[in-house]
Amino acid sequence: MPRQAWALPRRRPRVRAPRRLLLIVSLVALAASPLLAENAKDFLRAEFWADREPVPGTGDEWPVSPALARARILEEAAWVYSGMVWGFDFSYTPLDRLRGLAERFDLKPIQSLEPGELKLAAGERAGDGEAYYAFVEYRPEAGLVSLMDAYAVDPWKSAQGNGKADMNRGVGARRAAYVDGLREAVRALLQSREPNKPRLAKGRVVFDRAPSLVLREGMYTAVVRARAMIVEVLPYTLY
Repeated sequence: MPRQAWALPRRRPRVRAPRRLLLIVSLVALAASPLLAENAKDFLRAEFWADREPVPGTGDEWPVSPALARARILEEAAWVYSGMVWGFDFSYTPLDRLRGLAERFDLKPIQSLEPGELKLAAGERAGDGEAYYAFVEYRPEAGLVSLMDAYAVDPWKSAQGNGKADMNRGVGARRAAYVDGLREAVRALLQSREPNKPRLAKGRVVFDRAPSLVLREGMYTAVVRARAMIVEVLPYTLY
């Protein structure tokens, strides 16, 4: 069946904006330009949440106190922001059933922020569900901003993955979901660039932005956007 050609759009008469309106728009754009020019990495700010329901295996009282919720939010945010600033070294072995190799993903933080280096913003709240929400802020120094800017260019590549972890594993399942999302992101990047499944891949990966995390059907589910740099790929022919 022959492919139908796209229909040509009808030309609409051009409407000229009044000069006064154009002047107003131009002035607004000029006034906003410093804000638009500001580097998004100069100031990290994202909303995090903590469970108000006791997590199995933690021994928490019900409900989880606001003080404990804040502490857990700051700890999680410090780990995430460290992953944005410095990232992680990774080692990844893809699953290979024919060779009897289990999938393995090892992640090692390069450097870490302390929760005390971050600040809770005003407006923390208890949600309608069993969660406590707060925005966490961190302003990195100029050298760290330059470091994050470097992740936007080659040889760094965009990657995305969705990670999951069973909530019954306790508080640690939240971070496990983030790590699983990074694993999926690295796996997707390798599949896009390597025609043959490698035996082992090594490199670095960073969060491109703070990932989102939801609790769905008893599973923590993280949506992760990352930047990754593959530094070594070992094919099976070497073994």
